Amino acid sequence: MNASARTAVLHAEELTESEHFALELRWYEGKMLPYAEWVTEFAQRHHGEIRALTGGSLDPAALLGATKELIAQRGSLHMVAELRDQQQEIQNELWYRGEQGEHDRRGIQQAWAEKHASAWRQWRVKEYLFVANRCAAQVVSILLAPAATTRAG
Repeated sequence: MNASARTAVLHAEELTESEHFALELRWYEGKMLPYAEWVTEFAQRHHGEIRALTGGSLDPAALLGATKELIAQRGSLHMVAELRDQQQEIQNELWYRGEQGEHDRRGIQQAWAEKHASAWRQWRVKEYLFVANRCAAQVVSILLAPAATTRAG
């Protein structure tokens, strides 16, 4: 893992106590089940690339670290679902602001994107890295298997 990628992963994994609590709560409520599926599919789809990032090492910590590095670099695991989730956040903002008497939909959408889109993406990456840690054994198992036995994608 190169220095800038390591810094990106470490930054994304820095959690405040309240963020950690929120992630744990979402995990135990089952709200991150799709993310677990996406992380394992990501490991299968990028098997060769992840293993190359480790320089040939089969060390479980190196494999997990390389997986998280690639997740942090890509910033996305399931673009369609992520766009749908962002759209839902914007719809919530439109409703809330509409209740306050603001009806400039385009302006509200633009303001949301300018104010919240970057933080929203950073939070989603934190969620993915949290899930990768939770699913570490499964991710490493996928990466230790020969590439021919993983699902093509």
